[in-house]
Amino acid sequence: MSKVQTLPATVGVGPENVTGCKIRRRRHGIYEIAYEDDTSTPQLLSVHPFLDAFWQIRESAPYAQALVTDMVKLAPGAFVTYMMTTVWRSISSAINIYFLSLLFNLLDDSFTSGRLIPEAYRFVALSWVSCTLIGLVVDRMNARSNDDLCNQLKVHFLPQLIGASLRVDLFSMEDLHTFFPLMLRFESEVPGVLFLQELTQLTRSILVLSSQVVVILHAISFKRSPDREILMFFCLAHPLIRWLTPPNGIGSSAYVYWTDNQHFKRMKALFGLTFSHQYRADLMLDGITSSIESEYKQSAEQLVHVTDTEPFPWVSGLRRSWYWDLCVCITLDLPLAVYALMLPTRLSPSSITSMALLQQATSALALSLGECGENTSSLRSLCSQAKWLYDAIDYQSIVPQGMGPYPCPNGSDKGMKISFRAVTLRYPGSSHDAIQNMTFDITPGQLVLIVGGNGSGKSSTLKLLARLFESTAGEILIDDQPLISYDIDQLRATMSFLPQSPAIYPASVKENICLSLPPTLEISDEQVERAAQMGGCSTWISRLDDRYETQLQPSFDIEGWAEGIFGAVSEGLKKELARHKVQRTSISGGEKQRLAASRTFMRLNNRETRLVVVDEATSALDPVTEQNILSEFRGSRSGKTMIFVTHRFHHLAKDADQILCMKDGSVIERGTHNDLIQADGEYAKLYNAQAA
Repeated sequence: MSKVQTLPATVGVGPENVTGCKIRRRRHGIYEIAYEDDTSTPQLLSVHPFLDAFWQIRESAPYAQALVTDMVKLAPGAFVTYMMTTVWRSISSAINIYFLSLLFNLLDDSFTSGRLIPEAYRFVALSWVSCTLIGLVVDRMNARSNDDLCNQLKVHFLPQLIGASLRVDLFSMEDLHTFFPLMLRFESEVPGVLFLQELTQLTRSILVLSSQVVVILHAISFKRSPDREILMFFCLAHPLIRWLTPPNGIGSSAYVYWTDNQHFKRMKALFGLTFSHQYRADLMLDGITSSIESEYKQSAEQLVHVTDTEPFPWVSGLRRSWYWDLCVCITLDLPLAVYALMLPTRLSPSSITSMALLQQATSALALSLGECGENTSSLRSLCSQAKWLYDAIDYQSIVPQGMGPYPCPNGSDKGMKISFRAVTLRYPGSSHDAIQNMTFDITPGQLVLIVGGNGSGKSSTLKLLARLFESTAGEILIDDQPLISYDIDQLRATMSFLPQSPAIYPASVKENICLSLPPTLEISDEQVERAAQMGGCSTWISRLDDRYETQLQPSFDIEGWAEGIFGAVSEGLKKELARHKVQRTSISGGEKQRLAASRTFMRLNNRETRLVVVDEATSALDPVTEQNILSEFRGSRSGKTMIFVTHRFHHLAKDADQILCMKDGSVIERGTHNDLIQADGEYAKLYNAQAA
């Protein structure tokens, strides 16, 4: 065994940190293992964990009660059936032991008295078979009621979770990524199902053990001495040994491990490069495919005599000491042999039935204890699951929500007025400001051009306008009123943003173009085709098989780890599946920008818009298409303020009413094209570089 190092534990916050606890380390091959040594601390005498658990249960118990109430209201029949069948399934093993003990008692009495009672045997046999048949029906009822209950939970809670998730601001997205359902788990996502599973597991654990113990004690009480004492000893010995046995060779149920082995890390990186399709083209173009095999082999040879298997408890080298396994073996696997050695020389019929009962009882208890050991459910985690669900549903954005209507009565018909007053923005986790003390005004109806190098803060400025982020300092005014005073949904409804990397939604081409419109608005095919023509994507759409009904990035296809296949299927079944799979339509970067532009034009043509923002939205287009789309935007200026952010601004500069030149998060120059050219500053350098 490798040497164990002892280090002082780092001080943390929370009840799980015990003063005086030490951290020990142990090496397992390439891995370093660290675990807490709490042998010197009287854990059993500490009340902090129990108090902590009590307060957590007290805090979250009302949520558990509310969730059970909701389940009963949503599907009363399914919930009652599910719980009743769960109870039956929990006590079924105890029922089997009970009938087995009755049968053994009948056999014992028959041998002792020399008289058989066929009616008694027949009654036990028929009752046992009846319970088994009932169990088959109960299993199917349990599965059916579980499906019905899960369907009701999905219908009831998923819309609420969707609404809550859409209230999450960008500041909180990273912190709440585990708070809401995962995108790839749509088919299997059932809100509240973890609570239901833990409730079932907790119920089963309690009922299985308690019913088995009661039945076994009842059966043992009818045995004669010394059979009664020996049976009692073995039935108590195995649970006691299981409780005392350490989970692994470390002696701790929890530990962390890591590796700093450079050869292993190199091998893992090369493994990922080789078997990930996303790197294959680059590997071939860079001409390094021939060297990967030799590099991997060279690193692998350095670890040929070193263990690199992860240090899980069942791995050789982390197993517990042999004498613990011997004790478990004697009390579980060899009770009959030990029992026979402890009996007198002459075996009686009662002893034989006792041996059989002992084997069944210890096996049943071992199985139940094993399930309890694997079951991590507890009353605290059960209540926490319910609290997690209702906390997610009741989530409210930390961004202040205004109530003012927009457009406001004192607004201009020419477009939106925008004013920045000493605005500063620092992103969460960043050490520097993305925008610093920015001040400028945009009057209604202006065409404004924002220019600057990469990282100058152009896109960050636009995110503040849409309230995707909140300014760290300063104030933003819209039509002379604070931005935060307006109803955010009404304000965004009057804005049209066209980003550089637009989202293509999992819907048809037509739905992608019309997606930003109110659902109640009726749109004709001519309006859709007109928007597509303005966005420059009508020619591309005409080449598609289903034209405007073509599905883009279909989400309703089977997308699981098995891709709709279970088991070893034949080629015929694979072809049948392929017939029902939706073919994906590949879209280039330029086509995405054209489709997004068409979506923006559809919005401009069919709803009131006060602000249009075009953020590098034509970077992937050819110059002719770019010029045509920008001309369409300029032709739609009436009643709108327009902001263009682009690196290729040469053809827009002279039409702009105002140009903001940014650098390092600040507006360093402001004015018209002629004014800034005469100033011969940063803008003039950028413009002349494009004109050259």
